[in-house]
Amino acid sequence: MQRREEVVAIEVPDVGKDSLARTSQGEEITPLKIRRSPSEWCFIILRYLVHLAAVGCYGYTGYVDTTFYGPLLNDWELLDEGLLSHFQSIVLYKLAYLSNWNMILQLVYFSWCVISDLIAASAEGSSIAKAATRFRDWLLAAAVFPIGTLVVTTFWLIYAIDRELIFPEKMDRFFPAWLNHALHTFVLPLLLLEMFLDKHKYPSRTSGMLGTISFGLAYLIWLMYLGFAQNIWVYPFLEVLEGPYFVLFFAVTTTFVLLLYYIGEKVNNLLGGGKGSESRHSPMQKID
Repeated sequence: MQRREEVVAIEVPDVGKDSLARTSQGEEITPLKIRRSPSEWCFIILRYLVHLAAVGCYGYTGYVDTTFYGPLLNDWELLDEGLLSHFQSIVLYKLAYLSNWNMILQLVYFSWCVISDLIAASAEGSSIAKAATRFRDWLLAAAVFPIGTLVVTTFWLIYAIDRELIFPEKMDRFFPAWLNHALHTFVLPLLLLEMFLDKHKYPSRTSGMLGTISFGLAYLIWLMYLGFAQNIWVYPFLEVLEGPYFVLFFAVTTTFVLLLYYIGEKVNNLLGGGKGSESRHSPMQKID
């Protein structure tokens, strides 16, 4: 009688790099070890350093802007008196402007990147690491890139047309150039560097664009409340726009922001590949 042998397929669970998988009989399997080349480790370390530097940059920018230059501009009567009297605080005053919303958004994003990096380092491949990465990628796609790019492009476009509408020349004496560029210029190059160093998986366009619209709608409601309820127009040109032009302005702005979402998706695919959520410079080379 020939002996019949059965081959039993064993499903190996999704475990972290330091976890032990077990067979159906309870036997331990040697931990999975991922080998990386020196160049891949260099990119991993560089990515961590960029994230930490971004957190420090935006944190310092916000601190200096609200604790030093904000009061200085107030002393020289360069702040909007209506806004200042309404908020009674330099910090809350700053929250009226999209540039400062964006600065907080960038700070939150890169802080989450640091957290995601630490989780990935300690539990690579775990469910919590994947969830942290998915949220990071969604936040970048839905808000961080489109809003950051909107701030940079609209600020410098209006500045080129008539700087008095957005950043009067008299402010140059009290508002340092580095702070202006930290709020309105460096945002975009830093995001492009982030897309190059990390491979981000964009969410579905429905999910991503709903996030973009939700963020924009939140700021629009804030503007409308200040304008119509408090008669405080953060951007004076909005006050002079009559009905149809007012609606047209926000329709065009919404279309532009959604276009920036689409551009961000394409740029991400170009710079980082866009096919996964791991760093494109840190793939798994070999499993022992």
